[in-house]
Amino acid sequence: MSGLLRRVFVAGLLLAGGSGARADALSAWLDGVAACTGKRDLLLAVVGFDAGQQVLSRTQADEVRLAIESRLQSEGRIRLAASGDVVRIKTLRDSLNLQKPGEAEAQIRKAFDGDASVFFTEPARQEDRASFRLQAITKAGDCKATSEPVEIAIRTRPGVVDIDQVMSRAVENLVSTAPGLRRVDICPFAAASGYSACSAALEERLLLALDAEARSDDRVLRSRPLEIRKAAPGQCAAPGSEVTARGRFSRDRDGMSWMELEFRRGDAVLAPTGRNRIPVEGLGCDPAVRPFLEHVAATAGSDRARLALLPAASPFAKGRRLDIRIEGKAGTRLSCWVLASDGTASVVLPVRGEEARSVLRAGGQSYPYDFGLNDIVLDTAFENLFACFGTEAELPGALRERWLKAAPSASEDAATLQPDEVLDLIERLRAVSGVVEATAPIVVR
Repeated sequence: MSGLLRRVFVAGLLLAGGSGARADALSAWLDGVAACTGKRDLLLAVVGFDAGQQVLSRTQADEVRLAIESRLQSEGRIRLAASGDVVRIKTLRDSLNLQKPGEAEAQIRKAFDGDASVFFTEPARQEDRASFRLQAITKAGDCKATSEPVEIAIRTRPGVVDIDQVMSRAVENLVSTAPGLRRVDICPFAAASGYSACSAALEERLLLALDAEARSDDRVLRSRPLEIRKAAPGQCAAPGSEVTARGRFSRDRDGMSWMELEFRRGDAVLAPTGRNRIPVEGLGCDPAVRPFLEHVAATAGSDRARLALLPAASPFAKGRRLDIRIEGKAGTRLSCWVLASDGTASVVLPVRGEEARSVLRAGGQSYPYDFGLNDIVLDTAFENLFACFGTEAELPGALRERWLKAAPSASEDAATLQPDEVLDLIERLRAVSGVVEATAPIVVR
């Protein structure tokens, strides 16, 4: 732990009484531990809270444990065993090329070894503070030392904490219902009556809860791996999927946000959460539920200095030719498409076989004229969204192949991409390092 991080954690630790009393209380407890073990210099295995406690989220419990460890180390008389860091232990086990099965378990047992194990008992919480006692039990189990109540400031992060608890309980119920669980496919969270950025944020929170289960000490010790996958487009209930996770986000007229989650195995519904009211502020997402085209535009990673789309008219009159000015940093590689309100899309740039034309020149270019394409006459009324992704380098190989497969060529029209495929491509393109987006509504009246 760096010096800065240690100071941050120590600053949050508060024991009952004034500063002198805090130091005395901790020192007195360590004196009791030393008396139990018969040693002045101690090796302590700080286990922390019981895994089943519901007072704090897993993230908060880990942060409290790290703060306590930092405070104990500042006493200058103890060393710490790696007892609580089971994720690191798993990583260690996975990285070791061990020939004997028992050697990995020996590594884990050693990480929990010490003169005494320290548990956090009697947890309670009031707003942004948690209280508990430190209880040390000697290696032989013949002596224990219990501290006075400890009070510590916690990071509440409204929304993330509450949502994490809902997700964790759902995963725990799933494991209890399906103890032999080996794989979970996560379907995209749906949003009632539209699309919301919070759907993706909730999907990530579920992924973290499932990952925590996959990394749990029970699964590590018993060699019961749990595979977690994001369902491929249109494959949410693919044959062979053991269990699928399906979530739903909604926003009511009073501005309250709601979430429900269930797992399915075939036609059987497992571990449903029911409808839970959730605060979403801590997720850092916009909870607004919008129509598809508005959602794509609102969530785009735009930077007009790097890439901008400027339609020649808004709206265009029927019978007029399409003309969109594309401006931005010279050398930007363009991947552009037109999206419809029903969630479908058609790639327009680059044209397959003429990819070099889709590299933006200094001063910008007009679509379609400056890309060697024929005029496009707008002869019917519609509302679409013209959208481009800009990158300095080529798209990653597999993603580039997918994009070009759907693109038009000199002899073929562009394929019509279905909504699931469109959403998946948006997610993958937005994950490309350094990507920039630009969108512009194309309205014809």
